[in-house]
Parts: sequence; structure tokens; C-alpha cells
Amino acid sequence: MFDSQISFRNVIRGLVLLLLVLVVGTGWFVLVDDYTVVDALYMTVITVSTVGFREVGVLDGSDRIFLVFLIITGLTVLTYTLGSLGRVIVEGSIERYVGRRRMQQEIEKMAGHYIICGHGRMGEILCEELNQEKVPFVVIEGDPEKVEALVERGYQVVEGDATEDEVLGRAGVTRAKSLVALVSNNVNNLYITLSAREMCRGVNDNLYVLARATDESASEKIKRAGANRVISPYVIGGMRIVQALLRPAVYDFVDIATQGGGMDLMFEEVTLRVGSNLDGVALMDSGIRQNYDIIVIAIKKPSGRMVFNPGPKEVLEQNDVLITLGDRDQLDRLCSALA
Repeated sequence: MFDSQISFRNVIRGLVLLLLVLVVGTGWFVLVDDYTVVDALYMTVITVSTVGFREVGVLDGSDRIFLVFLIITGLTVLTYTLGSLGRVIVEGSIERYVGRRRMQQEIEKMAGHYIICGHGRMGEILCEELNQEKVPFVVIEGDPEKVEALVERGYQVVEGDATEDEVLGRAGVTRAKSLVALVSNNVNNLYITLSAREMCRGVNDNLYVLARATDESASEKIKRAGANRVISPYVIGGMRIVQALLRPAVYDFVDIATQGGGMDLMFEEVTLRVGSNLDGVALMDSGIRQNYDIIVIAIKKPSGRMVFNPGPKEVLEQNDVLITLGDRDQLDRLCSALA
């Protein structure tokens, strides 16, 4: 396996040795032959590089003997340095190419993953959270420097413009569970949404598209283009500020439940699949509170109606989405039991 640290160390060592050869050669011609520093450096360089230009002055026997050793030493050091540098370039390129090919093959095997278009400030937070939750995802990023940094962090990355169908195809949009368009430009998020919907038509119609918009007008256009939901960072940020000012206790609670805050408390969506043993069962008889110590805050019905603070006699139905609050481990147990 190519070790970049060792190769870079060899290049640095070679450059230091080459500099030492130039210093020794220059010092000889200055001290022995009384050359100027410029003339001495010129003689040393043309000797080491063997270009064969005219000498500055007449060389005596001792000069010729020294030049023999200078040529041999200089060529050896120069060959070593250039060889190490070539190895860094060639093997580094090969390793990068092989790594990218391997990563693309892994992406081609992925299904039910999330695609993040754009790794800005919001994208960075989203990727960190998804990575912490161990959710499979692919990042589409056009900046080569960012791509390298993301690859080093172990993320699956596709380099390119997310508005292009070919790039979305390489990210596996037709097999993905969700696509998030987080590019700062509203027009690009609109194009991404349109392209994703068109590519998934009849193949992956259930793709959930979440897009970013900077204003209400752009939000409506992106929704009409096929986004399931459009968010505005400014609106969300403003609402959070209001909560922190007017209802600080509520703000703290939501912060703890959504971001951890050092506790294992969290919100979670639990879907009652078709054929679930809780289909047609009243909430008080479901055992969710008794067996798992989980609170059901709301129930989203298949029709889209939201039932807040459901009573104990509320009947659960298949495809209901339960909005729950509880311990992480208990929520995992409940999800596994209903899978």
C-alpha cells in the first residue's frame, strides 16, 4: 500500500540533500577559485545538471577532481529526489483513482440511502448527524478540495454538479430513500428537484425530496417542481430565536430532545407497517407506554391529519406515524418490534 507520509519524507530528504550539494559546490568555487557567489552557484548548477554550458574560468587539476565527485553526488541526489517526487505523483494519483473507483462501486450497491446535494454549513451539520445516526448517505459536491476533505472523513462522495442527471445517477437517485437539495442558490435547488423527480418517475416514485429555499416565492416554485418539503433556514432560525426569548424552558426541552443535550431522550417517528399487530388496537392497549415507557405525542394519519395528544382510546391504524418521545434504547426496541 502506498504510504504518502514516507514518500513525502523522501522528497523532503532529497531536496535537503540537493540543497546541501549546491551549498558545498558553491562554497568550493568561492573559497578555492575566488569566484563570485553568482558565478560559483552557476558553475555548481551546470555541473550537477550536466547541461554542458561554458565554464566561468579555467579549471585546474583539483577543480576537475572535485567536479567529478560533484557530478556523481549531484546526479545521485537529483535522481533520488526526482524519483521520490515522481512516486508521490504517480502512486498518489493511482491510489486516488483506485479509491474513487472503489467508492463508486460501493455507491452503486447502495439502496434506501440519503443524497445530500451541497456540503455547505447546513450540509456539514446534516452529514455529521446522519453519520452519528449511522444512516447511509452520499454527498454530491462540486468543489474538488471539499471532495478530498470529505473522502478523508470516510464519507461516500460524488464529485460534480448536482443539477446534472449524470451526477444524480452516479449518486444512485433511482435507489435512494431521500434527496436533500441544500445548494445556496434557489434556481439550482429547483433544477435538482426537477431532475430528481423526472429521473425517478416510474422507478422510484416514493423518493422524498427536501429542499432549501431563501424566500417564500422560491419555496412555492420548488414545491411545484416536486419537493415534498421546503425549508428556509432564516424562518427556522427566527422561530428558534423567538422560542429562546419568550419560552426558554420550552426551547431547552426541545433542544435536549432533538440534539441529545447529554441525555438519551429523543423524538422519533414510528410507522405502523401493513400487517402490524397494533392495527385496530386502542392506544391504551398497545403496551407502548407500559412496556417501553414511551410517550406518544401525536399521530399522523395516512390522510395527513395530525392527532395531537391522542387519548387512551385512540385507535391505531396501519400506516399511522406515531410521533414519540422516549429513551433511545427503548425507541430502538419499539422500532424493532414493529419492523
